[in-house]
Amino acid sequence: MESFLRGFLGVAVLLVIAVVFSRNRSAIRWRPVLYGLLLNFLFAFLVLHTSAGRATFELASLGLTQIILFASEGTRFVFGPLYSGFTQIEGFSGYPYAFVLDALIPIVFFAALIQVLYYYGIMQRIVQGMAIFFNRIFGISSVEAVVTASNVFLGQTQAPLTVAPYIRSMSQSQLFLTMVGGMSTVGAGLLIVYAGMGAQIEYVLAASIMAAPAAIVFAKILIPEAPEFISTAVATPPMNVGVNLLDAVARGAMEGWKAVVGVTVMLLAFISLIHLLDGVIGGITGNTLNLKIILQWVFTPAAYIVGVPSVDVAAFSRLVGVKTAFNEVIGFSGLAAETLSPKGFMLACFAMTGFANFSSIAIQIGILGELAPERRSEVAQLGLLAVFAATLANLLNAAIAGMLFGY
Repeated sequence: MESFLRGFLGVAVLLVIAVVFSRNRSAIRWRPVLYGLLLNFLFAFLVLHTSAGRATFELASLGLTQIILFASEGTRFVFGPLYSGFTQIEGFSGYPYAFVLDALIPIVFFAALIQVLYYYGIMQRIVQGMAIFFNRIFGISSVEAVVTASNVFLGQTQAPLTVAPYIRSMSQSQLFLTMVGGMSTVGAGLLIVYAGMGAQIEYVLAASIMAAPAAIVFAKILIPEAPEFISTAVATPPMNVGVNLLDAVARGAMEGWKAVVGVTVMLLAFISLIHLLDGVIGGITGNTLNLKIILQWVFTPAAYIVGVPSVDVAAFSRLVGVKTAFNEVIGFSGLAAETLSPKGFMLACFAMTGFANFSSIAIQIGILGELAPERRSEVAQLGLLAVFAATLANLLNAAIAGMLFGY
């Protein structure tokens, strides 16, 4: 009962924080917030406490992970040993995951696949069909529904491709939800990676699924929808899907390649600047401070808010701080070195399962900026607020998981 009450209080505090920082508190619509919370609780219960629910979501993840594996065949053919040769090096003990090859290059394949689906009219029907549920329940557009749901399985680098033609005509609130949804989730392909680094698969699976409604909750509180866009889908844009199937594949592949280049360039700059900032802080303070330590302090109150046991607060805040400053892979890599109670371990897994970190701003600018160049500056302006919203979403997942712990 204590866990439930503490988690309930944590949920309330996170919502209050979001309301305080809302850009238009009087315009907040509470229906999507309420239904988002209810759906979040439902997903947590199904994944954590029912074998049927866990099996269903694992099956969906497995199917999409298999699609992603098909992309690896093209990558392996083009890059050869650069892609698969790391583990063949004698004495190699590092992490074999190469971000540009494993996460970015598959964008080319996926963009081509999505363009084929648009060519045959399948994606248009999916976008329209999603409106039946999400528009009536949450009051969000069908396009927002598609990209938010896609983020759960595909991640922030590939999910925007499912609605690429619509990004130019999105309202700011819709664009913001697209960004927050991408930063709150991780995509099915990385769940196995985290499990291999010590996380528990059902925890990261549940957290990624729960992140979709959590993203809706905080995106629609921080930037509420303008009245003229409420309960309406984004206008269907004129689309050049190609003159035939081969033309559609070629168009999609080239659009995907532009996105790969955009994200890569942004990451090269942003990651280096983050490390530069870390070095400057260390130099000024005589190496007594760095970004990791500062963010550990920042997340210490958050640890208490979401119900982390007192003995685990330091470790939890340290892990989430590292994840926010750099990325969740580095955060999960430190999980095995920490001594956590069962509840603290679970909450850390939930809080770290998401792309809510500073380098994700670069990824969002790269992918969305290439798909809709005229909105690149708007994406950059919303970047820090999106990280904040996605962080709240990940902490909400942890708080709700904590409520169900032991039941």
